Amino acid sequence: MHFLPIQQGRLFGNGRPDPRLVGTLLHTLVNVLHAPDSPLSEKRRAELLADSDAFVHFLRRDALETLQLAGKIKLAMFFNELGLQPTLFRTTVITPMLHYQRELISTHSTVFAAAERFQLKLLSTKNTFADYPDRGGYIALVGEFDQIRLRDAGNKEQVGGIPAIIEFKKGLGGKKVATTQPSLFEDAAEQTEEDSEPLLPTDSHAMQLMIYWLAFQTRWDLTEPMQERRGVWQEIPMQLQQELELILYNLNDGRQYQLCPTNHKAAMLALIECIFYLDWALKSGYAAPSPGHDCQRIPLTEVPPESVQVQVGSSALSAQECHQLAHEAFARFKETIRWEPYNAK
Repeated sequence: MHFLPIQQGRLFGNGRPDPRLVGTLLHTLVNVLHAPDSPLSEKRRAELLADSDAFVHFLRRDALETLQLAGKIKLAMFFNELGLQPTLFRTTVITPMLHYQRELISTHSTVFAAAERFQLKLLSTKNTFADYPDRGGYIALVGEFDQIRLRDAGNKEQVGGIPAIIEFKKGLGGKKVATTQPSLFEDAAEQTEEDSEPLLPTDSHAMQLMIYWLAFQTRWDLTEPMQERRGVWQEIPMQLQQELELILYNLNDGRQYQLCPTNHKAAMLALIECIFYLDWALKSGYAAPSPGHDCQRIPLTEVPPESVQVQVGSSALSAQECHQLAHEAFARFKETIRWEPYNAK
């Protein structure tokens, strides 16, 4: 419960604190306000979300101990370091958290999942997705929703509100690091922490949110049928359209952006193709380790990628062709991306 402060200013000069660490800290504080296993009681969490003065008092007096009780010792150390600099603490912690509190109040939203883990088992056959050709096999992706909530749209016919998936970010990117190998996301724009003007989210943010759309449907619509079948794969139909808001929330300034594809079905099918083709290409060895990355995994195959054949449905493609088809599918997906500023009121 006791530790020495990490004097970041002395170590690294008078620069701003690590934005990734700040983002992790803010996200953790958000989770503490909603998670069932939070050190705070349900009554206490409700009080903090309803009263700004009580919330600020909590951040100044009790949040450090709460982080410690939650087992977030490194974040507690960082939080304590920020607390030693009043101006920095106000701009990096108090202001963003008040943005979040007020936004939640104004939308009359109900948060029913925070930091929800998921495993997306994507099965693709002609019977799983309507009007979609059989690609064969399945893919399992593991991830975590930042927050799932129901938003009150003021529509009496909408029982329970509109489901929304919220992905929290400290900013919309950092300085882009040059790579020596081609990437599906090579054209994605990035934003530095010093940029004062808001920048729209990137293509990779859109892909992440659309994967959440698939995972949300699997998690809430298909989990029970799959459990009844004890994990045996069945051709369970999946719809390509459901009312679900996908929102990127900038913890730094409270700005939010909603992903509204120009063509939902085209975006989803392109994403599914991209995932499958890229997965086959990578599993077949069409990949290279990142420069300077020392990994103990089995080395990738040294067989020329054009000679590696991948079974795709009833036909076979080279690993190189699979990668090219994944790239083309992602290009089609990017054409559907449309971001709209999200009005929280």
